[in-house]
Amino acid sequence: MIYFIKHTEYVKIGYTNEINNRLSQLQVSCPIKLCILGLIEGTVEDEYTHHLKFKHLHSHGEWFKHTQELDEFIETLTRDLMWKHGFDKHESTIIGVIKSCRLQKNLSMEELGEKLGVTKQAIMDMETRDAQGRISVNSIVKALHTMGYKYQHRAI
Repeated sequence: MIYFIKHTEYVKIGYTNEINNRLSQLQVSCPIKLCILGLIEGTVEDEYTHHLKFKHLHSHGEWFKHTQELDEFIETLTRDLMWKHGFDKHESTIIGVIKSCRLQKNLSMEELGEKLGVTKQAIMDMETRDAQGRISVNSIVKALHTMGYKYQHRAI
């Protein structure tokens, strides 16, 4: 799917198969809460088409200036995928990578806590910090490793 994520006066136009994981990855390295403006079905080729369409607004990488023109385009998009993935029109409900993976494994907070040797409250706090982008990479790696995942943090 193609996503439009706002950061201050910029919008990232990107492609992903897992929007919650992608949003969490971006949020971890960003001190400002990111906001999903829109989601649409699409491929990597469609992402490139959108990059070309807004080439005149390009800032760097996949980031574009947040203008009225871009806002008006995003407003024309269907809200189906936003709703399907739990994002309200005005507020992104961020689910962190830890919670997303825990839910994929059908683990309760208690079960993950037992595996990590911590309480349910500690898991709840960890997931909250993860969703807010206020968690260390080491904590993410440890939790994901416990659930059988490998975490790769990259800068390209």
